[in-house]
Amino acid sequence: MAWIAGAGLALPASASDEPLEEIYVLRSIREPWPPTDGWCSRSRTGFEPFPTDAERFFSFWSVRSQPEDGRIVDAHQARVAELRGCFGPTGDRARQNFHAEVRLGPLSFHGTGECLALGIDVPEPGLFPVRCQLVLDGLPAPFIGGLLTTNTMTSRAPFGGESQPAGYTQASIATIRLWRARPVP
Repeated sequence: MAWIAGAGLALPASASDEPLEEIYVLRSIREPWPPTDGWCSRSRTGFEPFPTDAERFFSFWSVRSQPEDGRIVDAHQARVAELRGCFGPTGDRARQNFHAEVRLGPLSFHGTGECLALGIDVPEPGLFPVRCQLVLDGLPAPFIGGLLTTNTMTSRAPFGGESQPAGYTQASIATIRLWRARPVP
């Protein structure tokens, strides 16, 4: 059996002892961060950033789940990564462009994708769920790419892990999948 890092799952090993992917399940928290003039430029992101609040910073935290059913019982174990992102408009008001640079332990990489607002005032007034995805690139060998997806709850509280109204996990539960090239026999 091979252990997939951060996933808490034992899976059958492939032909080699090295799994072809690493999976991380993390919680993000938006942190106050002074923007850097020009950091969210079109040349960096590939899109025009929002005029204000385009640059955002998130810490990522390991989570603890119940092994019998996977329910997360602690979404704030240890700080393990950070994401510095840029957001920009699209032709669809509910959709945003998303570019990010991520540091996960010793790894640094970037990704480009989008976020989509899924509702307003859901499950109660002041909250709106969002999903984001990034196609990851710029990973060091032996990684060849990856995917970051989020299940996000945004509230009236712009920063921190406490939602307003209270009681929800803010901001995201994220899954990061990093892929290795298949070894040549």
